Amino acid sequence: MDNWAIYANPARALTDVTIACLGAGEYRGSHEGFRGRKLRSHAVVVISEGSGWYSSPLTGEIRVEAPALLWLFPGVAHGYGPHRAGWTEHWVLFSGAATGALDELGAWRRAAPVVSLDRMPESLPTTFERLHEHLADGSSVGALRASAASYGWIADLAAMTMPDSAPDLIDALTRGATRQVSMETRAHELGMSVPQLRSATVSATGLTPLQVLIESRLARAQSLLVETDLEVSIIAQQVGFDDPSYFSRQFTQRLGSSPSRFRREQRRMPSLADA
Repeated sequence: MDNWAIYANPARALTDVTIACLGAGEYRGSHEGFRGRKLRSHAVVVISEGSGWYSSPLTGEIRVEAPALLWLFPGVAHGYGPHRAGWTEHWVLFSGAATGALDELGAWRRAAPVVSLDRMPESLPTTFERLHEHLADGSSVGALRASAASYGWIADLAAMTMPDSAPDLIDALTRGATRQVSMETRAHELGMSVPQLRSATVSATGLTPLQVLIESRLARAQSLLVETDLEVSIIAQQVGFDDPSYFSRQFTQRLGSSPSRFRREQRRMPSLADA
């Protein structure tokens, strides 16, 4: 396998309606890794051979053993790298409106970015052959085909890692975080009373149900602020806040900067291509 990395700047229309592929690559070796990097988009990294580590302020340092994948989110500080013997990785950088649907469907868990795989997807070689071909093409058609291939790849990975049984309480609660319904309705849908929901949530996370919902909404808001040009008030509504002022206060209190300032700062950060 030859190491390669190709980046793209697809048409805005792709980002507005689906998944846009911003780049992809394959790497085999033992680079030193990095820490504290932030991306302006989503990314998925699949480790097919070898071992290494992943770190973030939320998770601390986690050992990564192939086969495994890493979900990376815009604006979230992280680092990863192989151990001395090296590893093999395949990565895709992506953005777009469809990331919201993937988020809601539970394609990934932001609190658990490292996912162990039972096996490698059989589609890996052909997917990256196509991505290399389509991205190297450089045309609008190539960008469209690369984005379609990326979406299929991401869907394959999500299907391998999403639970096939009923989701656990916290997953079920956060997947519906953007819905503006009462806590009584949420508890009823989960087959619980409000006190039972509160007790179970605090026991599992140390947070109340409302705090869990707010954290999930703000995590989604960070992605929208970095990846789209939507007005802050529209983003507030899309992630589940009916009062933009309350959204801004919560965002500022938890993240230390206003939504507008966060957007400006994150968009000045280097992309994966510049890292």
